[in-house]
Amino acid sequence: MNFQPPSKSLTSRDYVFIAVVVLLFVAISAGLLVVNRSLPAGGGEFLRHWAGGRAFIFERMDPYSSYVPDVVQKLVYEGITDSARDPYILDTPFHILLLYVPFAPLTDPLTARAIYTLILEWALFVLAVLSLRLTNWTAPRWFTVLFFLFAVVNFYTFQAILDASPVLLLGLCYAGIVTAFRNEQDELVGALMAVSLYFWEAGLPFLLFIAWHSYKQGRVRILAGFGMLTIVLLAMSFLIYPNWIIPYLRAGMNALRANFGYSIISVLEALIPAFGRYFAYLFIALLVFALGYEWNASQFGDSRRLYWVACLSIAAAPLLGFRTEYENLAVLIIPLALVFSVIYDRWQRFQTALTFLLLLIVFLVPWALYLFAPAFLGDLSQDILFLFFPVFTVLSLYWIRWWAIRPPRVWADSFSK
Repeated sequence: MNFQPPSKSLTSRDYVFIAVVVLLFVAISAGLLVVNRSLPAGGGEFLRHWAGGRAFIFERMDPYSSYVPDVVQKLVYEGITDSARDPYILDTPFHILLLYVPFAPLTDPLTARAIYTLILEWALFVLAVLSLRLTNWTAPRWFTVLFFLFAVVNFYTFQAILDASPVLLLGLCYAGIVTAFRNEQDELVGALMAVSLYFWEAGLPFLLFIAWHSYKQGRVRILAGFGMLTIVLLAMSFLIYPNWIIPYLRAGMNALRANFGYSIISVLEALIPAFGRYFAYLFIALLVFALGYEWNASQFGDSRRLYWVACLSIAAAPLLGFRTEYENLAVLIIPLALVFSVIYDRWQRFQTALTFLLLLIVFLVPWALYLFAPAFLGDLSQDILFLFFPVFTVLSLYWIRWWAIRPPRVWADSFSK
């Protein structure tokens, strides 16, 4: 019998399918652009980079000067901000600021923000897909739909969209790093680390863990990939603006002095005025010790343990004393996917009810704290709102730890199936 290899040419049905997908993508993108232009005032995280790029290219001004915060504050707050609001000081390294240069020629801030927000929304979609794929779990359709809805409309992601924060792109980079690390695409891991290192409040412990684990495993190609892209970007930045280091460091110090945002220290001081700071330092010390233990133990585990420790490092970042903001918590979508996958797989007798209940809790509690709690708790509701998501995620990760890092399950577990 004569067997012929399948034809490599596309059929008419393939062309129709591709055309439908492209048209659907264009239609959704056009609709999102219209919605993005009608968003309320905000977008400061993007606008400070947009204004910095325009100031340098068209105004011939230092992007780290006070000119940029003044422009952004007028756009976001319709006037100069007070000390209780984000001053939007540009403290991004110039070699990363170059990545925003393509938006600089856009003169209308609403259009520039709408296009960048569209990129964030598609990045969020891919982030949700990668987060589920990292679990190696065949999720039921109902959960896949609910998880995507949660990823889009949970409080912290909503804040990231409103502020046009790059944290959603960074979350996509983090998920891509874990995926590439598993697939031994070391140069890609290094390149993704190079472009995501600057926003350290969102994931510095995770990036340090990947770098440390790479060193321990002798995977020098990761460091080579990081170094090559960083050197190229730095070389371009010094050719374009040779003296950017000192203004950048000065802007970074000014941003730190602004003292805007939340940290576990400020939150516990507000909740427990007498002893909150001491409890915070004790908690940070215990968390650092736990991270050190888990990092060291990951050397002797397989890829499942590496994945769990990576998720723990992401979830722990907001609890290590750094000042951060609500939108930076959107990256916790990555560890939450692992939590739900293990819960659904482990507790099979009531897997659907338990998974749905926990997803409902982590969705409803932040919105309730934001919408209704201020009437009863005042400003304390904001502190609890910041603390809830990372604490919930860290506790959940430790709850599932045994089953996440030690499959196949122990012999006794087989009786529960």
